[in-house]
Amino acid sequence: MNIAAGGALAAALAACGPGGRIGLAPPRAAAPSTAERAYLPPPSVQSATPLTGGRVLVAGHAAPGGRVRLATPAGQAAVAPADKNGRWRIVLAPAPAVRLFGLSMIESGRTMQAEGYLAVTPQGAAAQLRAGAGARVLTAGGALRILAVDFDRKGGAAISGTGAPKASLGLRVDGAEKGPAQTDGLGRFALALDEPLSPGEHLLVLDAAGARAKARIVVSPARPLSGGPFSAAAAPSGWRIDWLTPGGGVQTTLLIATAASAP
Repeated sequence: MNIAAGGALAAALAACGPGGRIGLAPPRAAAPSTAERAYLPPPSVQSATPLTGGRVLVAGHAAPGGRVRLATPAGQAAVAPADKNGRWRIVLAPAPAVRLFGLSMIESGRTMQAEGYLAVTPQGAAAQLRAGAGARVLTAGGALRILAVDFDRKGGAAISGTGAPKASLGLRVDGAEKGPAQTDGLGRFALALDEPLSPGEHLLVLDAAGARAKARIVVSPARPLSGGPFSAAAAPSGWRIDWLTPGGGVQTTLLIATAASAP
């Protein structure tokens, strides 16, 4: 798993647009196959909102009428139907430790699995963990913040956070420019770094028009997972989650709850 290489590959594929010669009629589109007509997108998580008493309201989209399921590796599950507009909501009970959930949907006898895992902290913060990419932190945009850092054992890394919707951001790691980032329509961003993060402490600085956010993190290779598909522990900046990817590698996600105090 190489986070930085994955970002470069995605950019290369995006650059390969459709070809054609001026003056020739475009080829007739083939009729959709049975598989294409039957395809349904997997369910998605759109938001996670802390409630009173440590509960967390998780909401998202799925196929209308589909049965959405959030399940832990230990088999604990919560199920809810998607309404006629495809919206679903599940309230998670409080827990004293970080939990990981797989998100799936059953519709017409078929099961569709969502990308990655949903991580929920005891404080109610939540993020979608994605193999080979930055975590998608489920926090409303607006405030400029660095909220997550993902890295693998080779140091390939991605940084995620929030800002104003459709905003241009600048990122520095230990004073070195790491290229611009762009938030989406919800004010979220994820930026793959072009160089590995070496083991040790790093200072991240994010700049936007008239605003600045900082985070101090510690990078270290994940130890082998022996007690299950993930391990989570409190870290100086928030929480560290080491988790097994579908490809068999171990990825580390730092969920950042505190800002750096360095100038």
